[in-house]
Amino acid sequence: MVSNSLYPIRWFRIALINLVLATSLGALLRFAFVEELTWIKFLNVLHGHSHVAMLGWIYLALFTLLTTFFQPDTTRLRAYNRLFGLTQISVLGMFVSFPLQGYGPVSIAFSTAHLLLSYAWAWRFWTDTRQQPPSWSLRFAWAAVGFMVLSTLGAWSLGPILLSGLHTTLFFHLAVQFFLHFQFNGWFLFAALALVIRLLEQQGLLLPDRQYRLFFGLLSGSCVLTYALAVAWSTPLPVVFAINGLGVTLQLAALLAFLRLLWPVRAPIMALFSGWSRWLLVIAFYSFTGKIVIQTAVVLPFIARVAYTIRNYVIGFIHLILLGAVSSLLFALALNKGILQSTRLATRLGFACFVTGLLGSELLLFFQGTLLWGSYGFLPLYYEGLFGVSVLIPLGALLVAWGGQIRWGGE
Repeated sequence: MVSNSLYPIRWFRIALINLVLATSLGALLRFAFVEELTWIKFLNVLHGHSHVAMLGWIYLALFTLLTTFFQPDTTRLRAYNRLFGLTQISVLGMFVSFPLQGYGPVSIAFSTAHLLLSYAWAWRFWTDTRQQPPSWSLRFAWAAVGFMVLSTLGAWSLGPILLSGLHTTLFFHLAVQFFLHFQFNGWFLFAALALVIRLLEQQGLLLPDRQYRLFFGLLSGSCVLTYALAVAWSTPLPVVFAINGLGVTLQLAALLAFLRLLWPVRAPIMALFSGWSRWLLVIAFYSFTGKIVIQTAVVLPFIARVAYTIRNYVIGFIHLILLGAVSSLLFALALNKGILQSTRLATRLGFACFVTGLLGSELLLFFQGTLLWGSYGFLPLYYEGLFGVSVLIPLGALLVAWGGQIRWGGE
């Protein structure tokens, strides 16, 4: 029997294995452009890749860190451990079933189980934290959970849409985008910010309440309004572009408010991180900034059309958020909290592989997308190069999972 304090270490390690699985499927998809793989169904593997990445890695890593940061009573972690175990079973079910059958009875059953378990975690998190003293980190955490629950409305609507035969219509697209938008821009983003703010509060860095309120309001409003960009892709009406324009304006204002909030305490914040945790924090910050700059640029209708029609840009933008902004921050916070250890060579090599794979794939995707925009064709050995750097990401995650944590049997 191990102590309850080891639960977060084990949870994060399992989440890391899910990252290895998800990114391995991603590398397989990129190898399919190098050599023909007749034994896989591309879209089915893509569904497996995306579901395990979002629901296996990001969700369970946030589950781990939010529970750890906001639940000081380690004796209550056993109940969370049961939820984690059941959720991991649903992730493994999706990892196997989606590549084999795509959206089918088994994969939908495991996806539904994950949704229901996420509600159970959300309710437990809410009940365990609602008696805590009010704080801005808690407000951001509750908003993140609220956006997560809101996003699932899009997932629940897929069933009726598929049964009615409307899976190729506008309704299917809007439902999928509703889920993705409020996962990426709501649940993931607000949860990550909640963790950062919680760390600052724990270190006694209490920032002005007025500036927090402004940042929170601007970011919340922009999250709701920028869903219009997903709508604009299929319904390019002027009013839709106008709503998105307002949303990205609020988001840019939120970024400026965020910078104004943190600038006076930048030195104490950086002092909390060292080595790889500092590098990962910097990557996360610039990725978050790049996300907002890119979304601000697509306020122009002709850029918005280009952004959605050139797939390299779409994939690059998604990975900028998932790997650059969110995953890098999760790694930095796990190192800071002691859930990950960076003293072993394997861990340092793992982070080096992860960062090299991330930066290399982003450079290739965006550069190739720009060449296609300018009608200049493809880079020589583009797909081979993209596969080569992509392999570094699961390799890096595997090395971190192997060498970056305290041993299972003790403190």
